[in-house]
Amino acid sequence: MKKILIALSALTALLSSPAMVQGADPLMFGGKAGFFKPDGPGSDNGFSVGGVLGKRIQGNVSWEAELNLAIIDGEVGTNTDYEINSIAGYAVYRTEGNTHLKAKMGVGYWDDDFDNDFSLTMGIGLGFRMGRGILDVEYTQINDSVDYVTVGYILPF
Repeated sequence: MKKILIALSALTALLSSPAMVQGADPLMFGGKAGFFKPDGPGSDNGFSVGGVLGKRIQGNVSWEAELNLAIIDGEVGTNTDYEINSIAGYAVYRTEGNTHLKAKMGVGYWDDDFDNDFSLTMGIGLGFRMGRGILDVEYTQINDSVDYVTVGYILPF
């Protein structure tokens, strides 16, 4: 419980920092879904859904906060179910254009069936500006043992 409170405090600090200074850019909100894969032989993917909140800071740099929750367990070894939930804050860089590269790095709190901790988390992806929003296809390494592959869509509000 203490670590969850620390993670929520860190997220609150991120959202109340100078990154929230009013500007011409609106907040972005969206959702994502994808597969998480624990490392190791004989492990099977699980499925998660998540929410994303973000805002452009300056130029191509923005921040994003995301929450991912497992809805279908993966499997580690022969018969051990596995799920992971995470909350993270990222600094994000997107290249110019309607089709662009996305890179993100941040700190996340993750909780799985075996352990929980804070760790450096990073990802890379491909984004497509579609309508008012952005469709992102991403690979994220949430910790040393778990990778996420997700598809998400974010919109300004």
